[in-house]
Amino acid sequence: MKQSHTTAGAGGMYSIVYLHEVKQVVDFISSYIKMSEEELHFIADNLKFTSFEQGEILLKQGQILNKMAFIIKGAVRGYYTDESGTEHTLGFALENQPLVAFDSFTQQTPIGFTSIALESTETIWISQSAFYNFLETYPRYEKVLRTIISEYMTIEGEKTKLLRIVSAKERYRALLETHPELVKRVPLKYIASYLGMTTENLSRVRSQK
Repeated sequence: MKQSHTTAGAGGMYSIVYLHEVKQVVDFISSYIKMSEEELHFIADNLKFTSFEQGEILLKQGQILNKMAFIIKGAVRGYYTDESGTEHTLGFALENQPLVAFDSFTQQTPIGFTSIALESTETIWISQSAFYNFLETYPRYEKVLRTIISEYMTIEGEKTKLLRIVSAKERYRALLETHPELVKRVPLKYIASYLGMTTENLSRVRSQK
């Protein structure tokens, strides 16, 4: 894991991320609200960069989240481990998507899942204290945050609907229609886990015309 900041910390050497490096974050926010120069500079001055190699953990089940991240490159798998040690895939996140457990971030409760890099992944993140300072300084963004949270709750609801489809073939077809990029970048065993089926069953479904 490589990070950037101005001082040395447990994760390595750090340095502030500058404006030209945060375009994806700015574009994401700007899709909801027009940003002023002052707001843009505030965000840029408080963002940090972290890169992860394939197989590295970004968020760990049980930890308390104190930062909000945004994926600028790569693919991440989210899963939880049950009492027997079995992993259950909850979903995936690709570039240009936030990576945050809102409950843990806002209420300081343990995260219920682990996020792991499926490929080399780069993230930009902001600390909880800096984020709340931003909202206090620019309160108009509170509405934006509520909108983003609502959208991601809708995404979770869509997954629930997907898993209610009885036919394994139809579940896979629905995934292809809504998220075709996942099938190209995510290992088959994780797709199968996400859809609630065995890898062998998914292989049979994929082989059918």
